[in-house]
Amino acid sequence: MRTGLIFSTIAVIGMCAVNLWAMPQIPDAQVPVHWGLDGTPDRYGDRSEALFALWMIPAATVFVSLLLAIAPRLDPNGDNLMKSRKAYVAIWCSVMIMLLAVHAGIAMLMVRSVVADPDANEFVRFVIAASAVLIIIKGNYLPKTRSNWFLGIRTPWTLSSDITWEKTHRLAGRLFMLSGFVCLVGAFVLEGGWLIVMFMSTLLPTVLISVAYSYIIWRNAPDKRIGTEYFV
Repeated sequence: MRTGLIFSTIAVIGMCAVNLWAMPQIPDAQVPVHWGLDGTPDRYGDRSEALFALWMIPAATVFVSLLLAIAPRLDPNGDNLMKSRKAYVAIWCSVMIMLLAVHAGIAMLMVRSVVADPDANEFVRFVIAASAVLIIIKGNYLPKTRSNWFLGIRTPWTLSSDITWEKTHRLAGRLFMLSGFVCLVGAFVLEGGWLIVMFMSTLLPTVLISVAYSYIIWRNAPDKRIGTEYFV
């Protein structure tokens, strides 16, 4: 997990550097502090609120990083999570890079809003493209994971059968990678609200198919275990 902590530290330092760059450029005036799904500002605040929002993101990133670091000790299947270390760390690092990029985008929107209306559509496009890359990375590593309670398609059926876990994650890995590529292309082709529609209509079926498939496989899995502890 050392690599994940190193990436987290770099991400937090990067966020702090972005904040130090943005702070002198945010005046004591109304600036956007929240955006709708289409990237249009839907709430404004004064300088103090804007700075508070900027510093909350690195603080939240520290919390998430600590949670990811101790997750193997909290997981009843912690040994399996450690065996899935490469996948876990790769996704962890990807999340940190994405958070840093999104944070930089938010700071840029705040700064640019002072002199002109920023292109919100471009920011949404950027976030979806970054999310698509994260989905592709996740899809690539899903088949390499073992049963655990923190990473992967965690249903009562995958958690109660190793065969179900393996087969489900082979399919889910392909579906997530395909969804990620579709979202990555769509991020540069579509505009406005269609970006969100494309993202949700691509990702949601991927998740639903993976969950349904896990149940279908579990029904005939020779190693399935039945007990209330698997239904959470």
